[in-house]
Amino acid sequence: MQSIFCSPDTKIYICCPAGNATGGPEALHQLAHHLNELGFNALMYYYKTPDSIGIVHENYAGYNVPYVTRLENESKHVLIMPETYLSPIFKRKYSRIRKVIWWLSVINYYKTQKPGINEPTPKGLPGLLKRIKTRKSATFEKLKELNVMNIAHSHYSLVHLRDKGIQPVGQISDFMNDIFFELAQEEVKKEDIVIYNPKKNDEYLDEIIRRTPALYWKPLGGMSPAEVAAWMARAKVYIDFGYHPGKERMPREACIMRCCLVIGKSGSAAYAEDMPIPEKFRFEKNKDEIPRVIARITDCLDNYDKRIAEFEPYRQKLFNEKKEFVADIKKVFIKH
Repeated sequence: MQSIFCSPDTKIYICCPAGNATGGPEALHQLAHHLNELGFNALMYYYKTPDSIGIVHENYAGYNVPYVTRLENESKHVLIMPETYLSPIFKRKYSRIRKVIWWLSVINYYKTQKPGINEPTPKGLPGLLKRIKTRKSATFEKLKELNVMNIAHSHYSLVHLRDKGIQPVGQISDFMNDIFFELAQEEVKKEDIVIYNPKKNDEYLDEIIRRTPALYWKPLGGMSPAEVAAWMARAKVYIDFGYHPGKERMPREACIMRCCLVIGKSGSAAYAEDMPIPEKFRFEKNKDEIPRVIARITDCLDNYDKRIAEFEPYRQKLFNEKKEFVADIKKVFIKH
């Protein structure tokens, strides 16, 4: 794999949606913060979206990353873009700066490119082909033609890029915020509660819920991070049959909080490299599997102490994510 070489006067600009608090912006701020910790010169470059409120979201002020309002178009500098914001690739005023895409998601790339990039709709993800208009399409052929560099985030994105004939310069994931580890309440007694994210699931989980009226189901919607953590601390099982465009944060949070995971196989969730849990907790999303899913949920509730022990290797891996994140940055970004 290639590396991204940086001289002492290289500026690494990181594009990020302004005033937006989701997993993607958090990862972008983490990258900038740790690049600076390693002695590079990383700067945020915020762009407006319909969801933008202000510029620097309060959740990320603690990363202490300086930001700029303009980019210097020099080949010694580097411009890192999430896969959802690729318009700088085609702008003449950014013609010389080295461009890098960090693939935080796969599906969101297709959702933000104009029709013409053919990709079948993955099962269980309705509305994928509803895309916003852009002046030009950043097709994989165009990315190769323009020598745009690429960094994978998940193993899922790594596989997808290679399938499209692109060899990434490396893979850099992200890590769970330290604040969440502080919220892990080991002393809280576990209860027979099954939690899920209502925004990420659909009628498939609704059917499972309908068939299990005796179970205590708790949707984690409209809550603060502290409230989510409190429910995770009490619950025994976390269910997720939504589409995983990348390495999703909520399943990782649930594992840290000692929840058993019962997961579908959509997107990155299908890969043991992205979610290394025993296969018996991972299911195809079809109706014939529902009885087995319910049996697994019941097993996790009834035999919690035995089952949660099977998630300990993944949990320990999550505790080491920051160390791996820094090691991966050092592989991709090289001082010279």
